[in-house]
Amino acid sequence: MKLLHRLLPDFTRTDRLTYQRNVALLALAKMAVDLSALVMIPGTDPAQVARSWANPFAAIARLPLAVCLSTVGFFVGLVWNSVRRLRDTGLADWAALLTAIPFLNALATVVLALLPSKRRTVWDLV
Repeated sequence: MKLLHRLLPDFTRTDRLTYQRNVALLALAKMAVDLSALVMIPGTDPAQVARSWANPFAAIARLPLAVCLSTVGFFVGLVWNSVRRLRDTGLADWAALLTAIPFLNALATVVLALLPSKRRTVWDLV
């Protein structure tokens, strides 16, 4: 794994601007699915859909399948991008799991979006 990480270092990191763009696109896609479900599926509770953004685990069983799948996809994509962003900052990868903790995920995402990248030199490759 270390050999692969050394051979492909640029593909495993996400800079600040790319992270912000990816999170915005993930949120836009989830919002489109949520709004479509609210319009097309009768009986969908708007308050429950709104709560699925902050606490995805509590709302999973009570929402339509499309909203559940978009919520899972959003959080998987968020953790995936957060791992790549943490590699760019030089911090531990496990901290990306903070973006999956209910009510802490928004704060962790904002912090990751604002963290500066780690400066790299030629000696990092040695």
